[in-house]
Amino acid sequence: MNWQREISIVEMDGKKVVVKRNKLSKNLHDYLLVISYSILSILLAHPSAPPELGNKMTRNEGFEMREKLQLLGIPTPSLISITSTLLIEDFIAGGNLHQVLSNGRNSSLAFSAGIITGRLHKSGYSFIDNKSQNYLVTFSRQVLRTDLAFIQKKDSLFARSMDIGSFLGSLLGLDCNKYKEIENAFYAGYYSEVKASIPYLSLTLRNMLGFGLSFSSNWIKNTLQGSDKLLSHRRKFGFSVKSP
Repeated sequence: MNWQREISIVEMDGKKVVVKRNKLSKNLHDYLLVISYSILSILLAHPSAPPELGNKMTRNEGFEMREKLQLLGIPTPSLISITSTLLIEDFIAGGNLHQVLSNGRNSSLAFSAGIITGRLHKSGYSFIDNKSQNYLVTFSRQVLRTDLAFIQKKDSLFARSMDIGSFLGSLLGLDCNKYKEIENAFYAGYYSEVKASIPYLSLTLRNMLGFGLSFSSNWIKNTLQGSDKLLSHRRKFGFSVKSP
């Protein structure tokens, strides 16, 4: 279910496209997200200004931002039309990344998502809302980034941790062995781009956000995995406690 938009698939000029229309509840959802972002930053002693709303969100979804992302090596679905209440983009038949990872072991796709996240962070930006449902997978196994509204020019430790935590938190409901494989692949993809330690707040945010994004018995098991897993990640990728 998408709480922000009504999504339909239609045919236009002989090809399938996705039409996203804002729901009446979209503004409320957006405000709740930015308020949650600010509250979490305060609770974790890294107070951060909330993401911008309104016209900024429309610009983030627009042609200029997609061109900028393309130059960074971050592919997105081709945009056809956009207004403040309606967005039309190419239909990607493979589904979203959460669905694909839930239905099979495709850790290379999580590696690609890690690369995309790392590339954005290297450019000084953050997605803010980086859950796995915001990635699409083509039949050729290419990973694309969609739902770009919350992108912000932020490279603080908290913003980067939020991106990593929201991606992994959205997958904590998966089988423990599958989740561990996906997490390792995402970290490896991210590290291959940034060549720097993983922001340490991402672990805490992963667990907190996962409670809302994917609460289940597997969430409990995945968040309580032993200290050997954390030590393994520290040896491989490190965990940074410094802001840039």
